[in-house]
Amino acid sequence: MTLYRQLLLWMLVVLFLLTSAVFAIQFNTTKSYLIEQQSTELNNVVSSVGFALSPYLKEKDFIAAESVINATFDSGYYSQVKLTLLDSEKEIIRHYPHIIKNVPNWFTSLIHIEAITQTRTLTSGWLQLANLTVTSSPASAYVQLWKATTQLVLGFLACLLLTAIVLSLVLNKVLKPLKQIQKSAQEMARNHFTASLPIPHTRELVDVVTAFNSMNIQLQQHFEQQAQEADTLRIRAYQDPVSSLANRSYLMTKLNSWLVNKPSGGIILLKSDAIEDNYQQGGYELGDPLVLKLADRLKELSADDITIARLNQSEFMLIAQNVPKDDLLDIGRTMLYMASELNSDPLGIAPLQAAVGIVMCSETLTITALLAHADNALNKARQQIKEPLALLEISEQKTIPAIGKQQWNALVDEAIANNLIHFTFQKAIDANNTIIHKEMFAYIKKGQQRFNAGQFLSALEKLNDGAKFDRYIIETIFHKFTKKTKSVPVAINITQSSINDTGFIRWLNTKLLSCPQMRQHILFELPEICFIKNIDNTILLCEIIRQNGFQFGIDNYGHNFSSTGYLNKLRPSYVKLDFAYTSQLDDQVKTDVLESITRSANNLSVLTIASRVETIEQKQKLTLLKVQGFQGYVTAQLVDGK
Repeated sequence: MTLYRQLLLWMLVVLFLLTSAVFAIQFNTTKSYLIEQQSTELNNVVSSVGFALSPYLKEKDFIAAESVINATFDSGYYSQVKLTLLDSEKEIIRHYPHIIKNVPNWFTSLIHIEAITQTRTLTSGWLQLANLTVTSSPASAYVQLWKATTQLVLGFLACLLLTAIVLSLVLNKVLKPLKQIQKSAQEMARNHFTASLPIPHTRELVDVVTAFNSMNIQLQQHFEQQAQEADTLRIRAYQDPVSSLANRSYLMTKLNSWLVNKPSGGIILLKSDAIEDNYQQGGYELGDPLVLKLADRLKELSADDITIARLNQSEFMLIAQNVPKDDLLDIGRTMLYMASELNSDPLGIAPLQAAVGIVMCSETLTITALLAHADNALNKARQQIKEPLALLEISEQKTIPAIGKQQWNALVDEAIANNLIHFTFQKAIDANNTIIHKEMFAYIKKGQQRFNAGQFLSALEKLNDGAKFDRYIIETIFHKFTKKTKSVPVAINITQSSINDTGFIRWLNTKLLSCPQMRQHILFELPEICFIKNIDNTILLCEIIRQNGFQFGIDNYGHNFSSTGYLNKLRPSYVKLDFAYTSQLDDQVKTDVLESITRSANNLSVLTIASRVETIEQKQKLTLLKVQGFQGYVTAQLVDGK
C-alpha cells in the first residue's frame, strides 16, 4: 500500500472514530431528551385532566367525564387511560393502538424506549373521588428519534465525504514531491534519466530532492561518458577520421564475411584525381575539405546492405550486397556524378577528374583477387572518354538472376497471391544456451527455384514497395501463432520502406491493438539505417510498438558509424551487433571496442546479440566481452543438436 493511501486511510479511520463518538453522544442526548419530554408532557396532561374531571365526578356525571377523557386522549401519544371511581370502583378504560409509522422494525427492536405510567388521585376538597392512571406511548419518541438519527447519519456521512475529498487533495499536493521522486527513481532503475525535479516547499524534502537531482545528473553524465567512450573507440578502430566513413580495416572485415557466405552483388571503386591533386598541391589543408565534401554526398547512398569506406587518400569503395548489375551501374554513375561536383569547371567542358570501376562478385574470389579486379576495372574506366566507368564480370555464372526491379516486384506479387513465400527460423540463445527468440527469414519457392529475401528486397526497397511484403509476413505469422499457446518469440524484420509508409504504420497500430495476446510471441527488428536516415518515422513506429505492449530490436547495430546515443532515448529490447565488431576477436583494439559497445548497451538494460557466431570457442570469447546473446551456426550445435 502506498504512503498516500496509508495516510489517507488512517486519517479517515481517526475521523470516523471521532464522528462515531460524537454521533453516539448526540444520539443518547436526543434519546434522553425525548424520554424526559415524554414524562413532562404526561405529567402536564394528567394534571390538566384531573382538574377538568373533578367537577363532573363530584356531580356523578360519568357521561361528561367520559367525554372529557375521549376528547383529551384521542391522539397517539398515549397507549392506555384508566379512571377508577373510589366509591363504586367503577372503571373507565381506554386503549389506544401502538402504531409507529415510517420507522423500520430493526430500529425499534434495537433501541428500547420504555412507556411511562403515571397515577393521580382526583379530589374535591378533602374528598377523594377517583384514581386516574395514564400510560404514555413511545411511538412519537421513536418517530422523532428516527428522524434525528437519519439527519445525524446523513450529516456525518456528508462531512466524512467532504473531509475525505479535502484530505485527498491536501495529501496529494503535500506528497507530490515524494511521488515525483518515486517516479524518477523508477525511471532511474531502468537507466532512463529524466529532468531535474523542482525543489519542493516542504523543508524535510528539500535536502532529499537536492541530493536525488545531484545523483541523477551524475549517473546520466556517467552513462553519456560511457557512450561517448564507446563511440570514440569505435571511431579509432573502424572509422576514417577525415571522411567519417568506414576505414580500410572495417572494409576488409566486411569483404571477408561477404565472400565467405556465397556473395551476390558487387563492389564499386571510385578514384578521385581532384582529391589526389589537391593533396599534392596543398597538403591536408586543401585535400581534407574535398574528402569531407565527397564523403557527405556518398553517405546519401547508405543503406542496410551497403557499406561505404575510404580505402586511401583518394579512393573510395562501396560494397553492394544482393544488388543486380543494372543497379550497380546506376550507383556507379551516381558516385561519378558526385565526384564531378568537386571539379572547378563552370563551363562543363573539362574532362572528369574521377573514374569508377565496378566488379560483379563471384563465389571463387578472394579479397586480394577482388581488389585486383577492382583496380583493373578502374584502369579500364580511365580508357572511356565519354564516361570513365567500367564494369567487370568475373564469372558467367550469376548468383542473382538478370531480372530488373519491376520483375522482382511482379514475382513478389505472384508469391503473395499464390502463397509461395516460406519461412526458415534461426534461434538466438543466451550464455546458458536458453533460446531468447527465433529470427524469421523469408524466401520464395517457385517450382524448383528458390529466391532468398536478400535477392528481391533491395528491389522492393528501391521501389518503396516493401510495405506489402511486410503486411503479408505479419499477417501470416500472427495467424500461425494464434493457434499456439506456448512458443518461442519470433523476430520479424521490418523493411525501411515500410517504416517510411504512414499507411503501414497505421495498419500496424490497428493490427497490434486487435491482437494483444501476441505480445509475448512477436518481436520486431528494425534496421539501424532507419535510426539515421528516417529518425522521425522510426521514433513514431517504436512508440506505437511500445504503447501496444510489443518489443522491438535493432539489426546491424554499429554498421553506419553514427552515435549510439539514440539507445537511451528509444530503449530497444535488444541490438544485434554488426558482424564486423564480433569477427576479429584476436585483435585487442577491436575487442576493446566491442567490450565498450556492449557495456554501454548493457548499462541501459539493452540485450546485445552477436550474429554469425560459428563456433563454441567464438561464443565463449564473446561471453567474456559481455555479449549476452548469440545467433548463427553455434545455435544449431548447442540447441538443435541436443
